[in-house]
Amino acid sequence: YMLKQGIDVTVYEKTAAFARFGGPIQFASNALSALKAIDETLFRRVMEKFTFTGTRACGIKDGLRANGDFRMTDDSLSYLWDSEAPADWFVRFPLKGCADVFGLPYTGVIDRPDLQEILIEECKKLKPDFIKNGNPVVGYEDLGKGNGVDLKLDDGASAHADVLVGADGIWSAVRA
Repeated sequence: YMLKQGIDVTVYEKTAAFARFGGPIQFASNALSALKAIDETLFRRVMEKFTFTGTRACGIKDGLRANGDFRMTDDSLSYLWDSEAPADWFVRFPLKGCADVFGLPYTGVIDRPDLQEILIEECKKLKPDFIKNGNPVVGYEDLGKGNGVDLKLDDGASAHADVLVGADGIWSAVRA
């Protein structure tokens, strides 16, 4: 989004190259709507790799009972009024109904590597060298309000930025 708005963005990535790794990531209806509003092409590409889950019964279901039996029953909520009925659903999420009411796309999942690949390709169309692989940020100095931040990179080089966003997890070197 920032690149599309003309903001100069550089990503300093720890890994030497993109590798297909990771499991599925869920997009709720509202997130898909935001994605579509930001970029129709990006939205279309994500939808091509998407598996819709919001059209199914969704929620938290218990398959292992206190007595050790395993069973998955139908989607009945009769346990709410019938004490003999199995209470397999702890809670159900009316994802399809909510999406229908607000005219949103249905919730679903995309494989993380597919999403990363699409995002990288779309960003490279706007700025071919937006990502710097194999040279992560290892430290920074906040230069005060309005003065930006100086970055210290793993190879000893430095860079200056107006804003620094750390998106590399709990052990981030830029976590404040």
